Amino acid sequence: MISSVTMASIVIQGLIALVFVVGLFWYMFKRERFSMRPVWVGALIFFVFTQILEKGLHFVVLQSDADANGILSNPVVFALYGALSAGIFEEVGRFVGFRLLLKNNCERKDGLAYGLGHGGIEAIFIGVISSIQTLVFAMLINQGKFLQTIGSNIPEHMAITLQDKMLNMSNFEFLLAGFERIPAVIIQIALSLIVLYAVRTRRNLVVLYAILLHALVNFVPGIYQGYKGAFNIWIAEGVVLLFGIVAVGLIRYSRFWRSWA
Repeated sequence: MISSVTMASIVIQGLIALVFVVGLFWYMFKRERFSMRPVWVGALIFFVFTQILEKGLHFVVLQSDADANGILSNPVVFALYGALSAGIFEEVGRFVGFRLLLKNNCERKDGLAYGLGHGGIEAIFIGVISSIQTLVFAMLINQGKFLQTIGSNIPEHMAITLQDKMLNMSNFEFLLAGFERIPAVIIQIALSLIVLYAVRTRRNLVVLYAILLHALVNFVPGIYQGYKGAFNIWIAEGVVLLFGIVAVGLIRYSRFWRSWA
């Protein structure tokens, strides 16, 4: 049985992400007065490159490596694969967005707007939509209908594993998932500025740096998922927070980059 406190934590998880994205958008728009075009392009690129292209790759790779002893059964290799694929698809997507769709929107404020669209829609997908889905799952579990409903769409052992995972998750894990979206959005904005810098200066090698940075940020949470007993969740979240703080510094310092001249 999932308690009402846990249910409330799931709702708060989504609200944290939603309120932060809306508040940050309002603040940045009042401060920068950017065009909405980069915001929409950022959201579009995120959807196409992560929800279609990247997930298409995952489907092919995971289907071809379905063996229990396959290479992706190794948590370190799997985390590395996930981190690099996210970095490649998202940063190449950013590059394509700036080069092809935002040729006339290449000022610093456009990079900020793009990052807000990209990171904002990611926060909505991961923070808001997933919390709604989790809440529905929790209600089904409490009604005793989870395995009957979800088990008809996925293999039974996966449904049982998912149910056990939800029953064993603590309240603060849901809350942490909501707060994690805050540094994640900031990091997406910083990465957008880096790629925009690469486009403006025609230093395409900088895109590779962005890919590696993105992969590094994603690798630590990926390792935690594979080795939950190996180190504390606060370490994983602390690393993400540290990257977020560095991203804030980069965003502030970016106003002095010569590429905007």
